[in-house]
Amino acid sequence: MGTKILIVFLSVWGIAINGFSQSGFNTLNERGITIETLLSGELFAPALSPDITTYFNREWLVGVVQLNDGRLVRNVKLRYNGLLDELFWLEPASNKTIKLDKQSVLRFHFLNIEGDTSVYFRRLKVKRDNFSDSIEIFGQELYRGKMSLYVLHSFYFEKQVTVPMHKSYILKDLYKEEPVYYVVFPDAGVVGFRKFTRKSLAPFFPQKEKEIRKFFSESAKFRIKNIQEIINLIRYLD
Repeated sequence: MGTKILIVFLSVWGIAINGFSQSGFNTLNERGITIETLLSGELFAPALSPDITTYFNREWLVGVVQLNDGRLVRNVKLRYNGLLDELFWLEPASNKTIKLDKQSVLRFHFLNIEGDTSVYFRRLKVKRDNFSDSIEIFGQELYRGKMSLYVLHSFYFEKQVTVPMHKSYILKDLYKEEPVYYVVFPDAGVVGFRKFTRKSLAPFFPQKEKEIRKFFSESAKFRIKNIQEIINLIRYLD
């Protein structure tokens, strides 16, 4: 774990004291110290970096962070890792990686991922599998209506393989993505699904049995095969 950081940033001199920050307004007092310090987190410098394949975006991308109080921090470089379920910020003054405090972030938005400008993530409180308590996750927004649909880009350890490195060999962990989809209902209840089948949907949509049967027989050809069909299903049930 990194050291918790209280942020003060000297914009005039470009010097960071005791941590890292990003001002959303570039507002200075008479001594040149920024008044607003919005982003906070921990210095992220693990001995072993996460597998590059577990990043949603492998390169730093410009984005916007919305905080709990609604304030926006714009034009910051972000990366999201699904294995860790953490959002990272490239602090510009030091060029160091900061793991942002999840509890302070309401949403974040990548401005452009391979031409897609509609990629949003939101912090959700969900129940853990086989546990009674809740955790907070970052879910990618796939559909928003009376009901909403999110996906957690989670990974699980698959196997170890031997790979060459520096004239020797090392063991490398391989991970496989196993997405979990979360439906947020109008009453703010949240239900997680690993697969969408008539059987898994029935307990949560008892009044829509006929609609579900019709969708699977006509639209999904009896089996949902991709994300777009999941989105179409939730839109249909909404």
